[in-house]
Amino acid sequence: MASLWSSLEKEVFNPQNKKLLEAITVWKTGKKKKMSILCVVVDAFRPMQPFLVKVKVDRGEQYKMAYRWPLAELKLVDGKTLDQVNLDFDLQFDKIYKWTASSFDEKKTFIRCLWKLNHRFLSSAITFVNVHSCSVEGRQGLQEDRRDTVETENQEELSVYQEMTPKEAADVLKLMEEHEPLVNNSIAFAEQLSRDLHVLDEANLRAIISSEKQVTQLMSFIDEALAEVARVEETLQVYDELLGSVKQQMDHIHQENSLLHHITSNKAKLMDEILFLTTHLDLGKEHCEALSCADLSSPSGVEACIAAAEALSACMNIQIQSGYRKLQAVAEQLIMFETLKQNFENRFIGHITNTFERQGSAQIPALTHPMDQLSAPSHRLQHEELVPYTPLMAWLRNANPVLFCDLPKVYAQNLSRLYDKEIKAFFEQAKTLLVGRRKGRLFPCLLREYLC
Repeated sequence: MASLWSSLEKEVFNPQNKKLLEAITVWKTGKKKKMSILCVVVDAFRPMQPFLVKVKVDRGEQYKMAYRWPLAELKLVDGKTLDQVNLDFDLQFDKIYKWTASSFDEKKTFIRCLWKLNHRFLSSAITFVNVHSCSVEGRQGLQEDRRDTVETENQEELSVYQEMTPKEAADVLKLMEEHEPLVNNSIAFAEQLSRDLHVLDEANLRAIISSEKQVTQLMSFIDEALAEVARVEETLQVYDELLGSVKQQMDHIHQENSLLHHITSNKAKLMDEILFLTTHLDLGKEHCEALSCADLSSPSGVEACIAAAEALSACMNIQIQSGYRKLQAVAEQLIMFETLKQNFENRFIGHITNTFERQGSAQIPALTHPMDQLSAPSHRLQHEELVPYTPLMAWLRNANPVLFCDLPKVYAQNLSRLYDKEIKAFFEQAKTLLVGRRKGRLFPCLLREYLC
């Protein structure tokens, strides 16, 4: 058992700073082949905490720690029987472990060790059942613990207080003899200091008593200074309140100035926008009259209509914000522009259509050239009549492309009648000349001349 104990301490517990208190060879109940060693250990240093360790022996006779339970987790120790010699016992942790000891003495010693640790470290938290001599051994264990504690304290006291050797005592006496004059001088110096301090205290008391008048005067000066400080603080408080009021007024003025600045800026922007609208959306009265009357029969009337149409296009093509169109004045002005445009378009188209119809219905003028010469009639007069309307046609093309595209068709439809009449007259004239002449080459020459 001694060799087992030393082997366990050397191989398992000493490297982990544990102290072995008890060991028992056990196996699980009903499984004798699997032998283990239950060991009770504590920490080698404070605070000491007890543990129950299960150690296994491998094939090479090496000890290995298999499980370790803190003894504080042990709830129950069951010795199984009170009267009979029984090697079985149970230990209940989170579950019950059933063990069988190798001998009854080892079982008793192991349970006694658990009992002692229970009273010493765990305040009797572990329950022991079916253990016959636990109470007696527990009291004995407590007495042994007390004796161990007293002996340990005595040993510590002996280790602290040790008797001096004769040589050390002689050295101390020699040292005291060498420094005895210094010690005596220090005592005399301390006494002299005490006397001097006493004299100084008396002088201070006399000075305080003699300066009582000055102290009283100083206290009165201090009171006056405190009163003056109070008055200054009151004045500063009043000034602070006044400055606070002035600050509020200045903030209010600054806020009003900022608002006035915004108002002025907004007014300037508003005036700019109003000037923009009134300038670009203003159509002169003479232009309105020219578009309303639509005098296209005289050159002066045509020029007035051209100028009015261009001014109307400038007003209608101006880019304005969509929000401005919601203003009543702007909306009315735009409606007026659209009305003038539509009315003038209708009148201009009616006038130019009448002109086309009149030119198409015109009679063929009498021939003024000799009878032996063939020539097509000139359309210079019709073209000169339409030239003044060129700017208005350009305006109509931009203002209403649909109506503009219809006018060439009307022109072609009306002027085609005039061309039919002229071509018929031309061929009648050619026929007359052919009848009057005998040479057959005259007609091709005349035809070539006409085509050229």
